[in-house]
Amino acid sequence: MKNKLKTIFGKLKRLFTPLAIAAILAGVLAILIDLFFGDLLSPSGAEALLPTLYLLFLLLGTLAVYLMADRFKDQGYGKGDDVTYSLLTNMDQPVMICREDGEILWINKAFYRLAGNKEMAGQNTALYFSAQPLLLCDGEHFPEGVPAKLGDRRFRVRGYRARMGGGETLVTVWEDLTELEAWQTRYREDSPLFAYVVIDNLDEILRYAEGNYRTVASMVDEVMQAWAKENKGVIKEYDRDKYLFAFAQSHLQGIIEGKFEILDKIREVRVGESSIPVTVSIGIGVVDGSIEEKTAASVSALETALQRGGDQAVVKTEKGMDIYGGKTKTVQKKTKVRARVVAAELMDIICKSHNVLIMAHRFADFDAFGACIGIAKLCRVAGVEYNIVCKKDDANLKKCFSKALNIPGITKDSFIDAATAQDRLRSDTLLVIVDVNNPQQFESAELAANAVAVVCIDHHRKTGEFAVAPKISYIEPSASSACELVADMLEQSLPVGSLCKDEAELMLAGIVLDTKKYEINTGTKTFGAAQFLKSEGADPTVVQELFITDFEDYKREAGFGVKVTVYKDKYAISVNENTDEDPANRIAAAKAADKLLSVEGVEASFAVCKIGEAVRISGRSSGKINVQLIMERMGGGGRFDAAATELKAAVLTEALGRLKRAIDDYEDEADKKSKDGQ
Repeated sequence: MKNKLKTIFGKLKRLFTPLAIAAILAGVLAILIDLFFGDLLSPSGAEALLPTLYLLFLLLGTLAVYLMADRFKDQGYGKGDDVTYSLLTNMDQPVMICREDGEILWINKAFYRLAGNKEMAGQNTALYFSAQPLLLCDGEHFPEGVPAKLGDRRFRVRGYRARMGGGETLVTVWEDLTELEAWQTRYREDSPLFAYVVIDNLDEILRYAEGNYRTVASMVDEVMQAWAKENKGVIKEYDRDKYLFAFAQSHLQGIIEGKFEILDKIREVRVGESSIPVTVSIGIGVVDGSIEEKTAASVSALETALQRGGDQAVVKTEKGMDIYGGKTKTVQKKTKVRARVVAAELMDIICKSHNVLIMAHRFADFDAFGACIGIAKLCRVAGVEYNIVCKKDDANLKKCFSKALNIPGITKDSFIDAATAQDRLRSDTLLVIVDVNNPQQFESAELAANAVAVVCIDHHRKTGEFAVAPKISYIEPSASSACELVADMLEQSLPVGSLCKDEAELMLAGIVLDTKKYEINTGTKTFGAAQFLKSEGADPTVVQELFITDFEDYKREAGFGVKVTVYKDKYAISVNENTDEDPANRIAAAKAADKLLSVEGVEASFAVCKIGEAVRISGRSSGKINVQLIMERMGGGGRFDAAATELKAAVLTEALGRLKRAIDDYEDEADKKSKDGQ
């Protein structure tokens, strides 16, 4: 009965709207006036008095309701609508009403509690979020709202426009993200990561310790298991010399802060009388997604570590790659199995292509040019149209161009510039990149970015990812030169006597250049490739004629000997302060750095010069110092004993300062590792 009465009274209450009350009051006033003053009028006037008064009072009442409504609403900030006001007041989410200038007008109970039971009217929203209040309503640029902080809790704030008292106000709704972010952090920390680990040089070590595979495996496994236990993970050997390590992402930061000390511990493992340390490569993929996507990223990271020469760890993230280690000089492999496999795969791709574009690095040298000539030979054998992308006016390659035109099938039209190459690029065009893997050093980075099919053949340590994943990535840092790699491929895929004399000599010149006439970075495969080229007609005496320096080049090289300093007793730094800024100084710098290594006590050398708007630094090492790691700190790259970098829009003094800081960082890290080892 009580509920029924309450329902009835509720319905009656809803009937008495402001307009209904105005109509009733108008009727009552009209009747009262008619009763008291109706007799004073004539009969006809008395009859018209009642309806006239009613209409007059109804009009005045309606006008009063209209005028008072906004005032009433302005004073209560929504109290005129009981349902809306009750909803905003009692919502679990904090709600704040403010003006466009950020002045706070009203807060609900939830906001009041979070604010420590303090009244906030009159304060400014700048205390809680930096964005202008109107930006909260900008769904196009801020679809998720703006971040805000209240006490120790974090929120995402969205705004909605509203009119109150004839002025614009904003109703802001605060979504509490504190618990969500805590769970997201915990999810990331507990998310599994997978590291692929491979012993780099097991075959080489077993050559000196035959039959000791179990000994090597058990010693490595012992170190690996201790590493896994330390990081609360699980590691399993899934194949000969290959491991899979699973661990929680929360432990990755500790591993990184320790600079992957597992690399140093593994390097201490030695077997028998061999002085070759055991080294491993590690690949870890830190990406969002499924387990399949994470393992694919880890495999890609491992491939990068191996292509950089091994003995290092690569962590691949959504933003790029972080590389740790890489202190050991790579050991050249004696087998040519991979060269044969790559040659077969490359020939298959060439035969399926409409045309082939061959490209090396900017300011190509003999090694880059010779490798291009070798790939061009494969294209002619396959009967596929090809072009070599280069600068035809490069004075440093004048002798190479002249010699290349003696090769049957090669004409001036075989060489094209980057703009022409873009016009010849099709969906079924193959782009072969040789002697470089860093997109910043390509002859044409745009050409590589636009190509659908790419093959990379290089002997420098990998420094980054391609815009298009290569169909073949044949990167062997242990090789002396790109010409060595291409010569191995030609030997495995072509009949004896297929090369002409000029082809063989151009490729041999590339090997001679990068080995400094067989003085550095040579191995059995290097001499094997040189012997193959000699058997194909290459004359070493003719090759040496390509290296004859003219008088202008001699003066350029002499310019680097004017100002030479020795830094930290073992780093020789030569600076060419000539203002000609000739691109030919690039070659002179490399030669100057080589000559500085002949000075007693010098273990690493650097030649610095200004070329155009950039400063070029060429680095060389006698084999004790990894100049590649030093150059990588400055955005460059290369090999353990030969590397370079180019600093855009820099001056010589700035470049020298950055070089010395990079050397200091390298030395500090080496000292830290030495102390940790003790």
